Amino acid sequence: MKKGIRTAVYDTALQLEVFRFQGIAQPFPSHFHAYYVIGLIEKGRRSLSCRSTVYSLRPGNIVLFNPRDTHACVQSDKGAMDYRGLNIPRETMLTLVEEITGKRALPAFSPAVIADKEAARCLRRLHEAAMGKACTLHREKLLLLLISLLLPYCSCPFEAHTPECRAEIEAACRFMEQHFAEHICLNDICRCAVVSNLHCCGPLLSTRA
Repeated sequence: MKKGIRTAVYDTALQLEVFRFQGIAQPFPSHFHAYYVIGLIEKGRRSLSCRSTVYSLRPGNIVLFNPRDTHACVQSDKGAMDYRGLNIPRETMLTLVEEITGKRALPAFSPAVIADKEAARCLRRLHEAAMGKACTLHREKLLLLLISLLLPYCSCPFEAHTPECRAEIEAACRFMEQHFAEHICLNDICRCAVVSNLHCCGPLLSTRA
C-alpha cells in the first residue's frame, strides 16, 4: 500500500498547528484529542463515527471535533483521502471566541460534520496562507473570520456539559497524543497517569458513551 504524506507546521503567531494529510488510506481507530480539530475533506470518502453518530464524509465537508470528542473513521471508497485542517489549543480558542463575542467561553461544536461552502473556502485560504507563511495580519483576519463562521454551529459553552478534567486524564491525553503512532496498551497509559487500570478505565470509557 502506498504510504500517504503527512505535513504539520506550528504557526507561532496564531498559536495553533496547521496540518495536511495526502493520499491517506489507513483507518483511524477510536481516539480523541485534547484540543479542537477543524478539518476540511478535499478528496475521498470516509465513514466517521463521533459522539454516537455516524457520518458519511465527502469532499467539501468540514469536521468539527471538540476536545475529548471520541471519534473513528474508515475509508468507504477505493480512493485515498486528502485532508487539511487546524489543531487549536483550548487557550487559543478562548482568546479567539473572546475577541469575536466578548465572552471568554469555550464553544461546543455540534454536529461534528457540516457542509458550509463559505467556511470551507475560508479554511482553505487560511491553511494555504499559514503553510505559505503569508503576512501575520492576513492570517489573523482569516482565522477570526473562520471561527466567526463556525460559531453558529455551537450548541452551548463547552464547560456547560463537560465534566471537570482531572490532572490524571490530562496526563493520559498527552501520553496518547505523543505516542499515537506506537502500539500502546492500557497499562502504559495508567503508568503515565499514575493511576490503576480500574481507575483509568472509567474516565476513558465514559468518553465513548
